[in-house]
Amino acid sequence: MYPLWSIRSPDNEHSHVDENAQVLDVGGAPINGLYSAGEMVGGLFSGNYPGGSGLTSGAAFGRLAGASAGRWTRHG
Repeated sequence: MYPLWSIRSPDNEHSHVDENAQVLDVGGAPINGLYSAGEMVGGLFSGNYPGGSGLTSGAAFGRLAGASAGRWTRHG
């Protein structure tokens, strides 16, 4: 079984991700095996956050991150 982590950023900073929802380090390189979804991806709205938009973001990036993580577990 692979570890799963759920985090919340205390300062409302968002993770930067690539097209596979893989988290990028400060230099822009993907962090092996680390994926992000939902509110942590950010970048959709700033200041004016319409109700329910987090559900759509979580569903879209969650599916993408889950599929990408699944491929990573099979292929490294």
